[in-house]
Amino acid sequence: MLLFAATLAFASSDARFSTANAALAAGDLPAAEAGYREVIADGYGTGDVWYNLGNVLYRQERPAEAVLAWRNAAARLPRDPDIEANLDFVRRTLRDGVIAADPRPWFAPWQAALTPDEGIWLGAMVAGLGLVALALRARLPHVPLVGLGLGGVVLGGALAAGGLVEAALPPVAVLLVPEATATSDLGGGVDLFVVHAGAELLTSEEEANHTLVILPDGRKGWLPSASLGVVDPSRPAPVL
Repeated sequence: MLLFAATLAFASSDARFSTANAALAAGDLPAAEAGYREVIADGYGTGDVWYNLGNVLYRQERPAEAVLAWRNAAARLPRDPDIEANLDFVRRTLRDGVIAADPRPWFAPWQAALTPDEGIWLGAMVAGLGLVALALRARLPHVPLVGLGLGGVVLGGALAAGGLVEAALPPVAVLLVPEATATSDLGGGVDLFVVHAGAELLTSEEEANHTLVILPDGRKGWLPSASLGVVDPSRPAPVL
């Protein structure tokens, strides 16, 4: 029954995605936006849904929100050239040029081409094959299965660890309001720097409705959390 209910929910979201696509093709941007947001809010925000939402937002002259949507799409589809092309294009039109790189584990540079889930599952598969090789070593003594098996287990463990660590790293956030001043303390203190809509910032921690952000040059400051959209495809798209 649970599987049947999940299938119905997916079919309903797929139908709404198709309806939103039809609205986009017809030029009804508000209807298309509403449809994509409904699908994401229901937990079916695939990379394609986020990508189309970004296109709709950009066509409505909301580039900062489009950046957030496209970065959420890239988090699901890290090897999609269309997403990167759109991001490169819109970034040239933004004021600050502040672009935070996606946080990656230092020991896992391959994660730039993988989602955390892909890293975890690929690692589990490789490690599983390594364990199978070790289990077969007694039956195939003339094949160097010990080395292959141990290599598979080590490589699989590294792949899975890269995915797990990346999933736990603080996310990137995009400034969605026209301008914000980062301060040295929560809700006050010394004004440190000003950022503008579309700035892509690393986050460090969140407390009392404020988020500590980090610029590419290392400067840190607190911004109101409500002014930021977090790159997290599991969250609904923020509405301004």
